[in-house]
Order: sequence, then structure tokens, then C-alpha cells
Amino acid sequence: PISLPRKICFRVTRYCNARCGFCLAPPDGAHPSARALTHRLDWLLSHSVKDIHFCGGEPTIHPALAQLLRHVRLQHGKTWLTTNGITLSDSLLLVLREAHTQVKVSLHGDREHHDRIVGRRAFDHTTDNIRRLLAAGIPACVQATVVQGSSSTRMVDWVADFCIDVGVRRLSILPFIPRGSGYARRGEYELSSVQRQVLHELVARKRRALNGRLDVRWLDFTAK
Repeated sequence: PISLPRKICFRVTRYCNARCGFCLAPPDGAHPSARALTHRLDWLLSHSVKDIHFCGGEPTIHPALAQLLRHVRLQHGKTWLTTNGITLSDSLLLVLREAHTQVKVSLHGDREHHDRIVGRRAFDHTTDNIRRLLAAGIPACVQATVVQGSSSTRMVDWVADFCIDVGVRRLSILPFIPRGSGYARRGEYELSSVQRQVLHELVARKRRALNGRLDVRWLDFTAK
């Protein structure tokens, strides 16, 4: 018998509407059909997987995403979504709410910083859509990837303040990982061991200071 984790990261596409220099899964043009994706979901759900975490690429640009969310929900699975928040239609918001999908939105700092590292003007779309998710009653949290630079600690402060201001309850801080697109840009983005330690201590202080207001988490995939 096949033993699978309860939760699976399910890539619906390898297309994306951004060009983040640190992307772990850079777009390569793969865009499977709804039929192929549904077949894969059925196989996973029949092998003890309970939670499907839709990711990409950018999953919201796949035309079948709403259909796939409904499909998992009808089979009593739980759904999660990680998105850059650039494109969220009203119809998708409705399905996200109906499916009780938990949404994680990538936001890396203020307008200038965010737009620079995602490779396009995205800040206004992303922040507006975070507010739309919350207004629609959809559970939404934020994740921020931190790259090297004198502004890295300031960006953590900025994102935490933004979350508290709009009503986001969870913030995950991800130190840069030199994989995918980031491998070629590690000289520009990679944190030194000292910078990583300083950042980790800052996140720990934030977690204690904001306890009860914002759940601040440290996600270092190089350590686990």
C-alpha cells in the first residue's frame, strides 16, 4: 500500500503572472488540463490525502481552479491556496468562501520593495485583494520572503504592521532559499549566517510582542 502525507502541495500550473527573483518553482510553461488535474486529485484523495494545498506557478490564473476547489470539497477534502494575490475574481472569491479554503498571500514589504522583487507592479493588487478576502470572510494569512539588505528588518516591521492594520491574524516569515530562480541570484539575495540569526531573533521578539494580536511564525525550509 502507498503511504502518503495527509497534506499535499498540488501544483496546478507552472505559469505565473509575476517574475519573483527568489521563486522556488519558476514558471516553465506547464499548464495541465482540468481533466488531468482532476484525475490526479482523485488518485491522491483515494490514497489517504485529506488536505490539498493548491500552488504553482500562480494557481489563480488556471481557468479550472474554482472547479478543482469544488471537486475536492465535494469529496470532503480540505483546501488551501497560496497566491501572489494579483488576480482574484469575484467568482473565485465566492468559491473560496463556499469551499472554506484557507488562503495564504505573498506580500514582501512596502510598495517599492514588493514590486521590485516580484518583477512587476503588483503591490496595489495584492494588498487590495487581501482586504477583499477578509471582507468576504475568507481565512487569509500573509507570508513574506526576506532577502538580504539593510531594509530586511524594516520590511518585517512593515508587513507586521500591515497585517495588524487590516486584520490578518497570521504572518509567516521565510528567509530566502537559494533554489529555483533564487539559485542564480543567491549572491544578491542570500542572507549571511549573521543576518539570518538577526532576522530569526527579530521574528522571535515580534512573536512575543504581538502575542494575541498576530501569530508571527518563522519558516526556514533549509532547517526542516
